[in-house]
Amino acid sequence: MSLRHSTSVLLLAGFSVLAHSAGAQTIHAGSPTGSYTNDFCPQVEKVLRIQYFEHRCATSDGSGDNVAKVLANPADVGLGQFDVVAAANDENPGQLAVVDPGIGLECLYAVTSDTHVDSLRGLSPRMPVALPPERSGSSGTFRYLQTLDESLAQMRSITYYDSALSAVQAVAQGDAALAFFVQFPNTRNPVFEAINDAGLEFVPVINREILRRQVSGQSVYQPQEVVVTPAGLLGRLTGRDPKKIITTCMPVVLFTGDPGLFPEGSAEHQDQNDLIQQLAKTQAPSGGEWTDIFRNAVAVSRERVESLLDR
Repeated sequence: MSLRHSTSVLLLAGFSVLAHSAGAQTIHAGSPTGSYTNDFCPQVEKVLRIQYFEHRCATSDGSGDNVAKVLANPADVGLGQFDVVAAANDENPGQLAVVDPGIGLECLYAVTSDTHVDSLRGLSPRMPVALPPERSGSSGTFRYLQTLDESLAQMRSITYYDSALSAVQAVAQGDAALAFFVQFPNTRNPVFEAINDAGLEFVPVINREILRRQVSGQSVYQPQEVVVTPAGLLGRLTGRDPKKIITTCMPVVLFTGDPGLFPEGSAEHQDQNDLIQQLAKTQAPSGGEWTDIFRNAVAVSRERVESLLDR
């Protein structure tokens, strides 16, 4: 998997003053069973303790919820999808500082039971769509995609489920025709197992408009070739390659309040600067299945992307 190894900090600028209420400092992660909570947040805790920051991990409803909580408590830290955090910065200029320490990529997936659907363009507004929770990063990404495509914007049969797995199961059970979600490329995840067991089709989520999205000169999305089925024992014995698709992925980022929200020269202002510098040193999860997960997404040449987009 191609990771961003840049430790550059994207300070999404601004210098408005916001009082921070006293209280425990938190790293807002994700669902109790998700990777943000169980794999990534402990890495953030570990690196912050080196500089005696006392932030502790807490569960949440996902990237959108994390943004709201950090906006309310700017000394807190959040994990999130870069696109959701970037959109929040557009709406709240000068409130957030975003760090991309290169700890991993999440990818955009759509799956369907309709064999006639091979892209997200030109879909019927009556098509029943299943999404994860409304405040999740996945649903935030889908809302952004709706701004890029008129047919997606007109969809009027959207149902929110309590998880990506539930959304996929809705398609498998015939309650929806399409599910959209954002996830790490982990083919052993129950979401991918449910997709493959039900024989659902993956729909690539990629177009020129998505790939043009930038924040502070940095591309939000990047094309990747992603493994979507596990190789399995038979595949390893026969040398058969697992199924792959070309779709769009983005970095997992860390974010906190912009230092300019705190009085210049104060201890809080210095702490916030130090916090941002330390967040940039966060390491990706290692060992176990993460080695395979990081290998499941690889960069795609410009020529291959152009040939896909020109179809």
